[in-house]
Amino acid sequence: DSDYGSVDNKTELEASDDAARVNWGGNWRMPTKEELDELINNCTWSWTTLNRVKGYKAPGPNGNSIFFPAAGGRDKVAIGPDSNGLYWSSTPSKDDSERAYYLWYLRDSRVEIYCFGRDSGRTVRPVTE
Repeated sequence: DSDYGSVDNKTELEASDDAARVNWGGNWRMPTKEELDELINNCTWSWTTLNRVKGYKAPGPNGNSIFFPAAGGRDKVAIGPDSNGLYWSSTPSKDDSERAYYLWYLRDSRVEIYCFGRDSGRTVRPVTE
């Protein structure tokens, strides 16, 4: 939004804009929308509790699995801790760079990708090569 500064029309985050890279360093980064789509389409999602933390476990066809804690999110108020997962991707919307894609789930329901304002609170689930 040009009301808040210059518009750069970036289509992906640079390393200096990536919360995972900035905070964890090394090769850690936020996943892309395509990587989240791949998880949704190729993993078997099941609601579980792991070390007393509620969330979704997503084992893949290669036998490896990833756990997404039900950390909730924030849009002026807290959203569904212990029942929701909202996880940022590094992929901004092509139509509106103020928005970005994120993975969303609700306990015992579906797992989907949505797009929302980048100023809202979502969890970052880092990945590495």
